[in-house]
Amino acid sequence: MTVQITTADSDRAVDAPERQQFLTVKIGVSGRQVLAMVLAALLGAAAFPPLGLWPLSLVSVCCLLCALRDRTTAQARQLGMLYGLFYGLGTMYWMFGIFGLMAISFFALMAAYFGILTTLIAMTRDRSGWARCALIGLFAVAIDWLRGDAWYLRFPWYNVPHALAQSPAWIAPAHWLGVYGLSYVIWFIAAAGAVVGRRWWLAFLVLPAIAWLLPPVTSPDRMAILMQAEDGMRHESLIARLQTEKVNLAVLPEYAFPFSFEQALASSRGPAMLARKLDCPVIFGTVQGSYGEPGFQNVAAVLDANGRLLGTFPKQRPVPLMLDGKPGDRRPVFPADGGVLGIGLCYDFDAPEIAGSLVRQGATVLIAPTGDLMEWGRIQHVHHELVVRLRAVENDRWVLRATSSGRSEAIDPHAVPSLEHLDIGTTGTVRVGYSHRTSLPPGSYGYLLGPLAVCLTILFVVQKLVRRR
Repeated sequence: MTVQITTADSDRAVDAPERQQFLTVKIGVSGRQVLAMVLAALLGAAAFPPLGLWPLSLVSVCCLLCALRDRTTAQARQLGMLYGLFYGLGTMYWMFGIFGLMAISFFALMAAYFGILTTLIAMTRDRSGWARCALIGLFAVAIDWLRGDAWYLRFPWYNVPHALAQSPAWIAPAHWLGVYGLSYVIWFIAAAGAVVGRRWWLAFLVLPAIAWLLPPVTSPDRMAILMQAEDGMRHESLIARLQTEKVNLAVLPEYAFPFSFEQALASSRGPAMLARKLDCPVIFGTVQGSYGEPGFQNVAAVLDANGRLLGTFPKQRPVPLMLDGKPGDRRPVFPADGGVLGIGLCYDFDAPEIAGSLVRQGATVLIAPTGDLMEWGRIQHVHHELVVRLRAVENDRWVLRATSSGRSEAIDPHAVPSLEHLDIGTTGTVRVGYSHRTSLPPGSYGYLLGPLAVCLTILFVVQKLVRRR
């Protein structure tokens, strides 16, 4: 059997063995290596819902590093881009429903991130085993920060801790290390098994054991009402039907009233009436200015028990490529309910830095009004809710998450979601318990490891370039 291969300067027929050799030389990697990369990427994607086989996230990383062990930088870059492309397709496919064909550029960007990572990994071939493991962990954190926290198109989803959040015990080390520190440990162990000896992969079993060392979570001593609906009229209807009861806090989603907070406060069935009805503070999503007008801001307004405005929190990180307002330039916290309320609107809590800064300002509970439209699909909702669990454990705080279409819930400081919740796609209210906590865990400073890893990575690359000269 022959296969026709066209090159820039010739047309010739070659048999199968020659074809394999040609592909290996011309492309840089063999067909077997390509298949291994695709399978490793799909294993990583299968770690997320709907399959939710979260241990496969560890398997995927280990397979990736084994495949890169002896590759040149050019080969590693090609394999990494292939891995990133299929990993993106397997996790972010729901973006086609939001952005259409533009989503292709996001998959290409994911491929580029992994291409950079694997190129850096290949540059460590001249290092000893343990030094190489340390550098691989460093590079993984640098890329996590670069793609998730560094610039406008930030998207801090789909790292390994994100997948492991389905099993809260496995992300317990984030209490001390933060999510970037946890990523470092995971990649270090994976590299140790790939480079030093496979027995080192058993060290992964230490991660869930650390959950026994977490500070205990006592029974909740506060009660909050969370509301879930996709527009202001439905929220007004829920407020009108709600029975008077004793609660400590009420939280409505992002954009619960998608017009100026002055208009929302003037409504006879709006959040001010809810505050007086329940005799408790109310937090609701609204707008400062006019939605869509230049300079408008997406904000959370905070009312006291009498319906008076205590202040607003502007969204720090508007969703890229969407009409989501001007980024906020202040981060107030709000003393209320015997504690301090720290608020982050939706995307604000996807990455570590904002939640950690609020806790360091004294926030004793974190509030996450969120707007995920049902038309974006169920998978987007399920993937998003996992990210917030990371913020709970790394900051040792309860998180109250009220979202437009689910899932609305409380998450305890061990990253365990409440049994009481509003499922995806439903409209209504739910009562959830929570407590105030005043600890300041090391994990709240963990976001600093991201930029530190980038700086050290740049120094490594500069050093390599200087040595070549």
